[in-house]
Amino acid sequence: MSNYQYESEFEQSLIEYLSTGNITTADHLQGLSHYLDFPRKTRIWEYLPDIKTTEQLWDNFKGILERLNRQSLKSPLSENEFNQVKTKLAEQTRTPFEAGKFLYGTNGVSQIEIDLDDGRHVFLTVFDQKQVGAGNTVYQIVNQIERPVVIPGKQNRRFDVTLLINGLPIIQLELKADAHSVDEALNQMEQYIKEQQYQGIFSTIQILVGMTPHNARYMANTTADYFNKDFSFAWQQRSDNSIVRSWKDFADSMLSIPMAHQMATNYMILDGTPNKTMLKVMRPYQVYATQAVIEGIKQADFEMGDKKIGYIWHTTGSGKTITSFKTAWLASRLPKVNKVVFVVDRIALTKQTLENYRAYDPDNNDDVSSILDTNNTRDLRKKLKSNANDIIVTSVQKLGKLAKSRDFTAPDKNIVFIVDEAHRSTAGEQFQLIKDKFKHSVWVGYTGTPMFDGKTTKEIFGELLHAYTIKEAIADRNVLGFKVDFKSTVDIRELLKQKYPDWSEEEIDAELEAMRKEEFDEAKFLDNDNKSTITKGEKVERTLTRNFYDESDEHIRLVVADIFKNWRNRSNDFKYNAMFTTHVSGTGASTPLASRYYREFQRVNKERSEKGEFILKVALTYSLNTENSDGMAQTNQALHDAINDYNAIFGTNWGLNTIPEYFDDLSSRLNKTVYDRNYLDLVIVVDQLLTGFDAPGLNTLYVDRILKGAGLVQAYSRTNRIADLQEKPWGQVVNYRWPVQNERLMNEALATYANKDSANKMEEPTPVYGDDDPTPPWLVKPFNQQLEEVKKVVQTLAECTQNPDGEPFMQLPASEKAKEEMLGQLRDFNAGITKLKQYPAEQIDGRLAGFDYDNPDALIEALGMTPSQYEMLTTVLAGELKHYLAKEKDIPIAQIELRMTHIKDIKVDYDYLTELVNQLIVQVQAGETEAAEKTEEKIQQFANGMEDTSYAEQIRRATQAIMEGDYPLNGQAWKKISPSELSNTINAASNITIDRKLLDFRNKWGITDIINNAQIRNLIANHRYGEKDLDDDKKLTNIITEGSKNYTALATDANIQQLPNIKYRTALRKAFEQLADGLVQD
Repeated sequence: MSNYQYESEFEQSLIEYLSTGNITTADHLQGLSHYLDFPRKTRIWEYLPDIKTTEQLWDNFKGILERLNRQSLKSPLSENEFNQVKTKLAEQTRTPFEAGKFLYGTNGVSQIEIDLDDGRHVFLTVFDQKQVGAGNTVYQIVNQIERPVVIPGKQNRRFDVTLLINGLPIIQLELKADAHSVDEALNQMEQYIKEQQYQGIFSTIQILVGMTPHNARYMANTTADYFNKDFSFAWQQRSDNSIVRSWKDFADSMLSIPMAHQMATNYMILDGTPNKTMLKVMRPYQVYATQAVIEGIKQADFEMGDKKIGYIWHTTGSGKTITSFKTAWLASRLPKVNKVVFVVDRIALTKQTLENYRAYDPDNNDDVSSILDTNNTRDLRKKLKSNANDIIVTSVQKLGKLAKSRDFTAPDKNIVFIVDEAHRSTAGEQFQLIKDKFKHSVWVGYTGTPMFDGKTTKEIFGELLHAYTIKEAIADRNVLGFKVDFKSTVDIRELLKQKYPDWSEEEIDAELEAMRKEEFDEAKFLDNDNKSTITKGEKVERTLTRNFYDESDEHIRLVVADIFKNWRNRSNDFKYNAMFTTHVSGTGASTPLASRYYREFQRVNKERSEKGEFILKVALTYSLNTENSDGMAQTNQALHDAINDYNAIFGTNWGLNTIPEYFDDLSSRLNKTVYDRNYLDLVIVVDQLLTGFDAPGLNTLYVDRILKGAGLVQAYSRTNRIADLQEKPWGQVVNYRWPVQNERLMNEALATYANKDSANKMEEPTPVYGDDDPTPPWLVKPFNQQLEEVKKVVQTLAECTQNPDGEPFMQLPASEKAKEEMLGQLRDFNAGITKLKQYPAEQIDGRLAGFDYDNPDALIEALGMTPSQYEMLTTVLAGELKHYLAKEKDIPIAQIELRMTHIKDIKVDYDYLTELVNQLIVQVQAGETEAAEKTEEKIQQFANGMEDTSYAEQIRRATQAIMEGDYPLNGQAWKKISPSELSNTINAASNITIDRKLLDFRNKWGITDIINNAQIRNLIANHRYGEKDLDDDKKLTNIITEGSKNYTALATDANIQQLPNIKYRTALRKAFEQLADGLVQD
């Protein structure tokens, strides 16, 4: 591949490649496109080299709109008529989400409604989803479009390459030459968003693409608040999910026609979640899975053919809900499909799925949705027989009950059944009964953990259509890896010695080895769903009883003590919450054990509360016992007591008669969606919430049971949802029983579900990771390895921050490039520190491994720094770097992406600052210029090290006022202040600088007699950076009008005096906006 030193060369090559070449016309490819790495190319982009301005873009769109609507228009659109088009387009595309809704239109047809000059009222078609890659759809490329500045004080812009569909910008590409990164291109588009450049005709942009000759990433267009590069994606090959690096391969894969059009329409998600509306774009593996299923449905014979379409294996947490929704939605639009039914494995998941599906439905509004719920089997029967072509969400329990009903006859309709988590929902006789009942149906399975033994997922649903494993998802950072600890509250060797004092060391070693190698304890008696297969009364021939842990109160005490002891580490200083699951050995009821744990947490909470130590908000949930079995009363009473405790904490009023409502409320406090933001710290469960529960704010699972196979992967995956890659770098799991055996079961389960070849094997593969790195890719490295990686970053930072005497961490590097590199290194440093702090402190081989909140300096020293060097790096130098880069880029400091993670609390020494301020004023008043400049430098350094950037800027302004002799007022003799008086002094001195700035502004523009400083402060008090919000009540317009009457005589700036009246008005408005932005930015 050619190397491109210059961006312009790369740009021309890309345009030429997209706008030339051959289309794929071979008929034999039809029906096979979903198997190919490069999709069919049915059209070629038309390059428009003469279009370089926004006005020319509007003219181009106008011509296309007129051609698409010839039957409605008798003549070209007049200026008045086209202005209506522009206005209506602006009204419907204020955000990327609204733009997506507009482009989808109604039932896939997007129209603009206007009144023609001849009195007719018409609807002009802009997009028709049925014409993707075909019909009269127009595909064009433009480049280097000039974009005038929107926010005063910013720059005019030029957009690299824009892909137009029917004349509207849909995909925006920013390119970088070799030696630059894709991140730079994405950052550039983030800057455009913040500068409000994607307005007007560019408000329809759906996808942003950053490209270099050797890399590309794409993401949905978004608002500045939601811009997050963690949700930009590389393209992947269909055949093996490998990342596409070559720009030509990326162009062939994603930017060809019709694929580019499909990505911007069919494979966008309009997420209408209340208060979180946003545009989302599907990842490559989601697209491929959807295409494979839709192709299978198209080829299916609903009358006589095999009912099995196949199944999708996408690891838990990788976005199956979006993929299954898009599949259901597209399938419901197929001519041969009359109804789509989405089946969940239990009633509790129906509500969650329904809410997600309705949020994603582009046709959804407050009154009408094509996504239907089923209240009961009667409701399900009615909706299955209706003629509406909609999507029904129901549970396998309701469906099974309906199928068993003697008076139910399945409707004579072609129905697509999409089943979520196939291995839990559909094994057994009930599923076969449902299939037999619905004669004209086809079935698709979606699962994160297929079954590979017994009744396999393949046998139930057919061939594997697409796989995306946990190994691939972690590598792509679509889900997190796992940090797994195996702890034991007892020493098994010592226990064997006590129980069998006559045994030799060799006999004990032999027994331990047997435990290590063989299925042990519950592991021997559990199937893949973690249900016991041992019969009652069967004796386990083992030296330790199966219920050893269950009977030990000491074990429970030590587990709870460990959770409290290490809570700060594992929760990342209380940022995340956790789940605890326990299950007894064998066939006994597990709810009493869960209740014992709950009571121990409450006991410890009471003790800690009396000592003034932190406590945890803990809840308990399990199914109510209605079987009249032994212990039923005690079990239900324990739940009743726990619910009463819950009510006392959260002000609720649940009881045993409102268990479903209690469970919903508990779930919302665990996944942090509850409206009052009063969240739980820990929930104790037996089996509930271990599958299908989505909680990005949960990062730890505590396990006192045996998990294996699919059940293990499902449970572990509650912790590894993406939230904030810096603060939550992994999901954590802590096991508390049979550590050796549990580690082996984990390795087997994760190795199985990391290997897509498992779908074709009956036996589980043996995990082998290689000699160089014994840690499998889905697990986090040990503390010492993480420490070494961060130490390398520290060494690099030490070298680039040396002063002339060779002392590290003393000054910023000289060149701008080195400063940009330092920013990246500080981000790496922060990410590493966040990880290290989440390792609980413990002794390994006589050395401290982990982070001790009571001794933070130990980690600083382990990194090869002194505490003072660490403080200098993370406060002063980090602050100076942010301040420098913000000034160079002309953006607020807050927009510099750098969040410092502190190993220890940094104390702001206001005593020291007070001393410096007193000293500076005395030196200025005494005329000691050189000494004052040195003191000023110390104050500036102090301000640079503050995390409160607003107060830091106040300090800088105060210092300026003092240095210029404006404070104290009128040169008053200075009386030294105390630290308690510092804030008032800083505020007073800072206001003098602002007042001076405001007075200079008023004099310059000749408005001194029209508005005073206090009135300007009021005018800009609620201003938001970059927003045109100063004239909501027309006060600014009145000021400008009055100023324009006498500025030629009153303005102190000669250039302003010479301005024509209309230019003065425009310039003064921009000047006010720049003034407001400057003060907000400071």
